[in-house]
Amino acid sequence: MNKYLKYGLYSVGALVAIFAGALIYIALTFDPNSYKPQITQAVKDNTQRTLKLEGDIKLFFFPSIGARLGQVALSEFKSEQEFASVGEARVSLAFLPLLSKQIVVDEVSLSGVKAQVIKHKDGSTNLDDLLGKNSEAEQPKEASAPVKFDIASVRIDNTEFGYLDEKTGAQYSIKGLSLHTGRIANAVPSKIDFAAHIQANQPKVDIATQLKTTLTFDLEKGLYQVQGLDVQLKGNVLDITDLAVKLGLDVNANLGEGSYSAKKFAFTASGVKGKERFDAKLDVPALNMMKNDIAVEGVVLNAQLDAAFGKVVAALTLPSMKGDTEKFKLSGLTLNAEVTQPEQA
Repeated sequence: MNKYLKYGLYSVGALVAIFAGALIYIALTFDPNSYKPQITQAVKDNTQRTLKLEGDIKLFFFPSIGARLGQVALSEFKSEQEFASVGEARVSLAFLPLLSKQIVVDEVSLSGVKAQVIKHKDGSTNLDDLLGKNSEAEQPKEASAPVKFDIASVRIDNTEFGYLDEKTGAQYSIKGLSLHTGRIANAVPSKIDFAAHIQANQPKVDIATQLKTTLTFDLEKGLYQVQGLDVQLKGNVLDITDLAVKLGLDVNANLGEGSYSAKKFAFTASGVKGKERFDAKLDVPALNMMKNDIAVEGVVLNAQLDAAFGKVVAALTLPSMKGDTEKFKLSGLTLNAEVTQPEQA
């Protein structure tokens, strides 16, 4: 082996050993929890909010560089009332990309997040002081380090958000929110699993929702693909009870060419309004749109209504529809309807 190459390898090995030793020393000797008073005071001085760090702060350096926080809470502006809290948070960065001045988010994990947004009667909100309404926000920001969009996983559990409008009395809340994803990166399929319970009083809403899909995107080429989208809603909306909605489809979008397509579109809805029960099902095998041109194929709609006056069953089929924003053509439209009432049909 060339002696210069050998010395070079020895040098690289020595640098790696020194760097690893430094990280181990920092991990063993540095205690971020000892800086809690300084962190709390800095937040108080800069935001006039109280930060509570009740859980431990833990740093780790292998195989990723990151931090884990325990119970954290932030108060309202100039108040001790709680504004937001986090049960546990973990964020880590991949180590090797840092050597080439790239930031790759390795993992994001949040649990027990709670936040309440309030719109006061004068139009202000309890977020105004955090939205950058200061001189620093108006100054141009320096270019930040390049960020490579690559996240190994995102995990959010047991999260709750609320909104209150003190002037109108409107209240909205999202409870039990969970979001689990696989790897999120350019041109890499990522599985997404989302669930939440949504409630509101204006209008009256109380529904549980679930969403599952596989998302693939290419930011440079402007390509987006959603496969196996499955959305389900159950609950009450306005004066409709026992509402059950299902939506499934595959979507492809090319923003550069302005083309969009949807396949396997399937929509079902059922519910009860007063003493009337309805069921509807819509299937669209293919829908394509290129700029202003639209083409739809194989539309089938089935609907049923059970009401006090009788029962209505209807079926509509549309083999094809083509056109643009100004005109369109329907081919083979067929509508069958049956109305059954007591003693007559």
